[in-house]
Amino acid sequence: MTRINLLPWREARRVQRQRQLIGMLVATALLGAGIVFGVYTEIDNRIKYQQERNNYLRDEIAQLKKAAEEMKELQKVRTRLVDRLNVVQKLQTVRPGMVRMLDELARLVPQDIYVTSFKTAANQVTLNGIARSDNIISEFMRDLKKSPTNLFGEPVLQVVETRSVNNVQARVFELIVPLKLGGGVEGDQAGAGGKKT
Repeated sequence: MTRINLLPWREARRVQRQRQLIGMLVATALLGAGIVFGVYTEIDNRIKYQQERNNYLRDEIAQLKKAAEEMKELQKVRTRLVDRLNVVQKLQTVRPGMVRMLDELARLVPQDIYVTSFKTAANQVTLNGIARSDNIISEFMRDLKKSPTNLFGEPVLQVVETRSVNNVQARVFELIVPLKLGGGVEGDQAGAGGKKT
């Protein structure tokens, strides 16, 4: 006898294929979700790592800026100190020259000239005084120019006036003498009072 399968085998095969398809779709969906989650996590981790690096670099840049500002301040302090040292050295080199200049000036002033004041400024000496005659002033100017120490330049006579001083006719003069001290004279030094030599 022949057996006939009356069960709906096509229906069973279709249900089985649907189950397989649904299983594959679920597995694919889970795999896709896993891949998306993994990629998202990796990207998130990289972003966090880059942000940490950026924060570290910002902190380092801020520290370097602070160090650069401190270096600028130190450079300014150094420049001021070097300028002060240069001024002190210049004054140290000029000081002996000023002493020599005053000593030489005291030796060169003739007997008949009365120096009433002198002032030093910008490598020159301004002398004010009283003399008996123009010849004595001329002799004094020649002596200054021919000074053996070579401290004085060419004297320039600014003012010569005839005045009565203690009922005696005298010549009041102002004389500007350039200095050769090898450095600038800082500030003004003024002396007043008569010195007859």
